[in-house]
Amino acid sequence: MAEHSHEHQHHTSGQMGKHGRPYAKFWVNMVLGLVVMYFVMFSMIDGARDFRNNLNMLYMAVTMWAPMGIFMLATMPGMFPNRRLNLVLYGLFAVLTLGSFAATRAQTGIGDRQFIASMVPHHSGAILMCREAQLSDPELVNLCQAISDGQRAEIEQMNRIAARLR
Repeated sequence: MAEHSHEHQHHTSGQMGKHGRPYAKFWVNMVLGLVVMYFVMFSMIDGARDFRNNLNMLYMAVTMWAPMGIFMLATMPGMFPNRRLNLVLYGLFAVLTLGSFAATRAQTGIGDRQFIASMVPHHSGAILMCREAQLSDPELVNLCQAISDGQRAEIEQMNRIAARLR
């Protein structure tokens, strides 16, 4: 009886593969992965007050995320048997990887507001690094103090500009 049940499960999962269920799960996994990667990009900010949604973080998250789709398809061919669909997905993920990389480098869509939304977390990361790094060199300690003071002042200036631009 257990043998028959195992065969039935294997047969059923094979049929599901033909109907695209593994691809639906693949996309759930990929979407969840992109959301996680996007928010992990903000792990370097000094605090929640410096969180800003921005295109640059999205571009970088997509640049890391899209290759994962390629790796998943390539390393689990038994789960994703539709060769034609896989080729389309490989192409899509390659375009997304290169496109998001190019968008980051060209600062596509980054105007005044997006610039500020990108720079505040960036500056905040410098403050976090200076505060948490285990520095012993006196010159580096002094440099970090100057960096922290300067970056916080620039964040405050950008916040004032952002308020004016609203």
